[in-house]
Amino acid sequence: MKAFFSELPEPLVPYSMQPELAEAFKINDREQRFQTMKDVLRHFPRENYEVFKYVISHLNKVSQNSKSNLMTSENLSICFWPTLMRPDFTTMDALTATRTHQTIIESFIHQCAFFFYNQPLSNGLTSSPNSTLSGGSGTSAYSCMAGGYSSSTSSAPPPPAYVLPATPPVIPHYGPPIHQHHHQHRSPSHSPPPTPQSTIPTLLPHSLHPHHSPAEQHTL
Repeated sequence: MKAFFSELPEPLVPYSMQPELAEAFKINDREQRFQTMKDVLRHFPRENYEVFKYVISHLNKVSQNSKSNLMTSENLSICFWPTLMRPDFTTMDALTATRTHQTIIESFIHQCAFFFYNQPLSNGLTSSPNSTLSGGSGTSAYSCMAGGYSSSTSSAPPPPAYVLPATPPVIPHYGPPIHQHHHQHRSPSHSPPPTPQSTIPTLLPHSLHPHHSPAEQHTL
């Protein structure tokens, strides 16, 4: 799906509509802010509006199972807003508007019933745009952009630090028993090992034993 939207001539959220959404998102009053964003949404081209409605409805359904898949509306918006809005990260304006655009997509996902199905606003996303732009409490969810998905509410304690033991561990010995002697240690002799005897002479007939001379062997 990301590959499909990235190959479109224009992003699903048209560039001409993005500044209007950003301005609407700056409204402090919650109901007025979302209503203004809904008015901007209605000015989308018909094809963009229908596809955007389908995608946001799907992401909203995924977020409803966030207890099992850890994909909250925030995590989903972090992963999908660059695909849906396709900013130009080479400009400073796009970099400074990153958090704003991400939270706009998060609002669409979380308030999907309000924006597309004429339902009342649901609970959540009550913080003002100023607190959102200052970072908020969900910045840890940006870890999903590095390759993994994590819940923004995760508070697992860090693992305990490893402490070296006071004494070195005893390594068990599995070979033959080692006898320790208290007398003076003697270095082992370095005599060469005995030369192995060849078994070939024993396999030869007695008449062709190697100790006979060639003439004797010929006579035999």
